[in-house]
Amino acid sequence: MATISKKFVDLNPKFNKHPINGDLPTIKNEDAIKQSVKHIVMTLRGEKPFRPFFGASISSALFENFDPTLIDDIALSIEDALTAYEPRVEVNDVEVLENIDDNTLDITINYTIVGIPLNQQSLNLVLERV
Repeated sequence: MATISKKFVDLNPKFNKHPINGDLPTIKNEDAIKQSVKHIVMTLRGEKPFRPFFGASISSALFENFDPTLIDDIALSIEDALTAYEPRVEVNDVEVLENIDDNTLDITINYTIVGIPLNQQSLNLVLERV
């Protein structure tokens, strides 16, 4: 078992009360960081008051024509947002695959958590046009 040198704790975004003690449940370490990474990537720039540049604004790319330049811009936007707003991770790779038939983007973010000696972590997201 890996030794944890730092502990990371965040609130569970569902805000469900614990059935026994009534407290808000927390998520810890790699789960807390994974939730934070997802939150940053899924947030549109300008969506958070007083933080106009927070987020990656990738959902707006769903309505653009898919081409290699757009795919590179999405990957770069994700890397920039995580570098700027999530100091607990070091981004190793962002892979964006377009599925034109389903109108989806399959995004895989590979990152390493700073301060916790774990293997590379991965977050997979699928964005789709509705």
